[in-house]
Amino acid sequence: MNDTVSKIVIVGGGSAGWLTAGLLASELRGDSRAPVEITLIESPDVGTIGVGEGTWPTMRSTLAGMGVSERDFLRECDASFKQGSKFS
Repeated sequence: MNDTVSKIVIVGGGSAGWLTAGLLASELRGDSRAPVEITLIESPDVGTIGVGEGTWPTMRSTLAGMGVSERDFLRECDASFKQGSKFS
């Protein structure tokens, strides 16, 4: 029996789903002997809720760790960093 994971399905998009997919892809991309297929499924009926609650103070380091340019991310997603949040 082979216990190696070869496929991962993420159900639900949004910040959590897409960041999970990105983090998994960046962590698992280095092993060409055991490639992992990552599929994200999101509803075509649920619109984007672009309010920023899905991000956290370490978003910059998360993007960098995934190899995603912060500048490209902000431009391509038409995003901005929220400056008025306080995490206690």
